Amino acid sequence: MVGISYNTIMETIGSRIRHARKAAGMTQQALADELGIDRVNISQWESDITRPATERIPQMVQLLNISETWLFSGTGVAPTLPEKSRKRTKGQAVQIVPGEQLLGTGRMPIYAAAMGGDGHVIVTFDPIDSVKRPAELENVRGGYGLLIAGESMVPAFWPGDMALVNPNLPPARNRNVILYHTPPHGGDVEAIVKQLNGWNDREWHLQQYNPLSEFSEFRQEWPICHRVVGKYDAR
Repeated sequence: MVGISYNTIMETIGSRIRHARKAAGMTQQALADELGIDRVNISQWESDITRPATERIPQMVQLLNISETWLFSGTGVAPTLPEKSRKRTKGQAVQIVPGEQLLGTGRMPIYAAAMGGDGHVIVTFDPIDSVKRPAELENVRGGYGLLIAGESMVPAFWPGDMALVNPNLPPARNRNVILYHTPPHGGDVEAIVKQLNGWNDREWHLQQYNPLSEFSEFRQEWPICHRVVGKYDAR
């Protein structure tokens, strides 16, 4: 089984936003509507892909009934999550649900990457494991996790981190992506994991962090672009 850290101790701003939203009984969509933004912005905040703009902080902390100090540092008392179910009354039968029914189809495959030449990776599209779908990929057709190899994207991704991938989203500037040389339908596929700074009809404009570098690749050679929407830290 792959070891995953689910960031349950609220050590990041994104994890504290998620906790406070749930404590307030709000969905991502409800919070987005109150702030006048798209739901994907909330998802990206909670995944620590982006951070809220400064001008949105006062309204958000008021909506979530938290302090800015707790949001940014975790100092203070965290909001309390509501009970998810009523207490069982005396004599009420306990319903036992098999584990496979609890998970149902709400799992996604995990694929592994290995270092190839020229800073590329080789992704083997035979699942090595599966995990319960995170909120970012709930009900997403074809969503998957990819174990990162190499250090070119440190500190965004460390070796062994799992990128959470939504293959259905369109390309977006300043977002991490996985570009594939051929359609990833099985077997070994060459790929690159970078930040997408922009694109035109001919090229992807990319960036890596270690060492810091900006460069371009021909779209004809890397025609498939999958968006990264979050990550799980390696243990």
